[in-house]
Amino acid sequence: MVLEGQRKLQPTEAARELVLLPSLKASPGPGGGWVLTRKYLNGVAEYARSWPGPVTSLVRLADEPLSDMDPVEVGPGDAGPRVELRPSDPHAFRERLRHAAAVLAFLSPFELETARLCHELGVPLIFTSEYTLRTEWQILEAEVVNPLLRWRRKLWAWQAERKRRDALRLATGLQCSGTPTYEVYRRIRPDAMIFFDNRVPRHAVIQTPQLSLKRVKLLEGGPLRLVFGGRLIAMKGVRDLPRFALSLKRMGVAFTLDIYGRGVLERELEHDIQARGLQKEVRLRGVMDFDSEWIPMLKDRADLFICCHPQGDPSSTYPEVMSCGVPIAGYANEAFVGVVGHSSAGWVSPIGDPQALACLVARLSNDRGEIARAAEAARRFAQRHAFEATFAARVAHITRLSRLPEAELRLADRHAPEARVTA
Repeated sequence: MVLEGQRKLQPTEAARELVLLPSLKASPGPGGGWVLTRKYLNGVAEYARSWPGPVTSLVRLADEPLSDMDPVEVGPGDAGPRVELRPSDPHAFRERLRHAAAVLAFLSPFELETARLCHELGVPLIFTSEYTLRTEWQILEAEVVNPLLRWRRKLWAWQAERKRRDALRLATGLQCSGTPTYEVYRRIRPDAMIFFDNRVPRHAVIQTPQLSLKRVKLLEGGPLRLVFGGRLIAMKGVRDLPRFALSLKRMGVAFTLDIYGRGVLERELEHDIQARGLQKEVRLRGVMDFDSEWIPMLKDRADLFICCHPQGDPSSTYPEVMSCGVPIAGYANEAFVGVVGHSSAGWVSPIGDPQALACLVARLSNDRGEIARAAEAARRFAQRHAFEATFAARVAHITRLSRLPEAELRLADRHAPEARVTA
């Protein structure tokens, strides 16, 4: 990574630059650099492979360390796309964006001024959206205990949604992660595209021989190998995992449940597992490296992913898990319902009802063939929405909306992918 203070772009380079304004913040690293997620950095590198010019991330600094599964520290001299601090001074920020070919930003009420600025400068601004207002309210229901505070934050979210819609009307384009925001915002932007966020490349999607071995193991009838992975926080529904496991145990289902990740609820989960006598069945496994540990583990040792998300976060977990031939049983939030509709590789149950989810998994445990068929469907879905195809389609969309010089546009068109990630 190239940090702030390195060589400035020349005017001809700046006219071809794609500027990224991520919602993810960088935290100070122990080595003096900045910590971002490997997932984000891999995505930026994929933009850079397809974009016909420089790619630069303008990041804000966070006060606390990242809690994601794949933190990576970047420092001066690291190879790859540029990373700079986002200017806090409005004039400096204006000058930083003035010559960009396009800007890709997360759709946030805090970017309304950015939308106004880009509209004034004539710089194409493409937003990426993830959360609907409904999902934001569901997250507040999961995380905020005080009813008065929850009501105030819901009111703030409603006001923020109005700003997001104002920003969309000023923008040049919209890319929707998952079905929820696509269904809401295509009324404002009929030209919106939909994609399923994913960091697993096509070559890493589980191959037929390995999936066949998993099928044999599954049909042998041993304990069902259940997995959860993600941040151990309220919006991920992790408090429901011990209750789900206890219900499953009381039904006489043989299973193991491995929970991967870190977060503020880790100790609470550990205590709950012990209090319910689930130490033999449920294990907290901590954080794994995404490429070298998490993906191989899912391919080799997981039959079913359990997803208790009580809200419609369009998590990349869905297609990434499916790329390993692992179908998903989870709560019927709007994002997961959309993924199941597109993939046929999962089953939904009522939100906030771990016993109903346990009943669903108990039924599947008695019909292993249904799980195996869903695993095949999961693989097909992952192949269609593999990492490279998804990012190539997104870059092609940005390129068409950009103000790249004509020669660059012709070159980009020549290399544009055939595939389009659409509904």
